Amino acid sequence: MRFPVFIDLQNRKIVVIGGGNIALRRIQALLLFDGEITVIAPHLHEELLDLFHNQKIVWSQKEYETGDCEQGYMVLACTNDRRVNYSVYLETKGMNCYRNICDCKEESNFYFPGIAVKGEVVVGITASGTNHHLAKNVTRKIQQDLETIMR
Repeated sequence: MRFPVFIDLQNRKIVVIGGGNIALRRIQALLLFDGEITVIAPHLHEELLDLFHNQKIVWSQKEYETGDCEQGYMVLACTNDRRVNYSVYLETKGMNCYRNICDCKEESNFYFPGIAVKGEVVVGITASGTNHHLAKNVTRKIQQDLETIMR
């Protein structure tokens, strides 16, 4: 079990490797916290493409290469390619950064939480990286409760 921590991402460089569904979900959550998000991927999910065109994210249209993570305060490996995700882990394990490898909690130094937000209240939810379905359901319930409580 891990201790929950809330960190300031404002104006911090966040590097996301991958441009698919997992990256989309995580970027949508991160956008609430004013980080500077750069996505490295040859292709983007349609909704990420909209965020790029609306200047909410930066897109480096290319395959991941070693060195792409070096400026990241937070690095997320969000691909469905184990080799790429493992390469991101190898690059970042010696760096002083927050690292989340979507397909391997053991290679991550933080879990990406479910997030419920209403006004200034932010709630982070995790099932210790073991049950994403449970964490998602709890997040949804807490978000509904926040909406009711904070009307």
